[in-house]
Amino acid sequence: MKENNIDLAVITDDDSLYYFTGYHDFLHMDFGRPTILLVPKDDESTLITPLLDALLVPEDAPVEKIETWNDGVGDEWREFLPKIINQKKNIACEKYKINAPVSIYLSELMNGKPMGDITPIINDIRMIKTDEELKIARHAGEVAMAMMEGAKTAIGHNVPEYEIAIAQSQAGTRKAAELLKTH
Repeated sequence: MKENNIDLAVITDDDSLYYFTGYHDFLHMDFGRPTILLVPKDDESTLITPLLDALLVPEDAPVEKIETWNDGVGDEWREFLPKIINQKKNIACEKYKINAPVSIYLSELMNGKPMGDITPIINDIRMIKTDEELKIARHAGEVAMAMMEGAKTAIGHNVPEYEIAIAQSQAGTRKAAELLKTH
């Protein structure tokens, strides 16, 4: 962030939230209930989440502060943003992944100042994998290949689609069981 002159990253995408914190709430934006991760370049990160879901935040989540809000009480999640946003000059969000209510509110707070896009930086970070993550990806690929082979083997004239789906599922399950047994 320092190299890119970003003072604050605003993260709302489910996948990014989970990647950086290990946290995934129940409803998220399906019911207009955003969870927001604020990551300043030189201060503590803050997770803003519904109170109902706060107990789901893992104990080892790398977040220093957790702010909670309740549906219909006060300004809900909006209450926490002004004091942090107004202190920062260069703010970036996941421009094409941020949910509309948060984007609109941030635009209001920014008073016409442009907001950067943190997505390329997040994408670069997410490309870095540990040996364990690479092993899991390889195993997932092996399961996928077994499923494809299972389906391919079952395909034939007048074979019902559900039979192909069953063969595919069984082949994947067997391969996954084999991998679990050996690793």
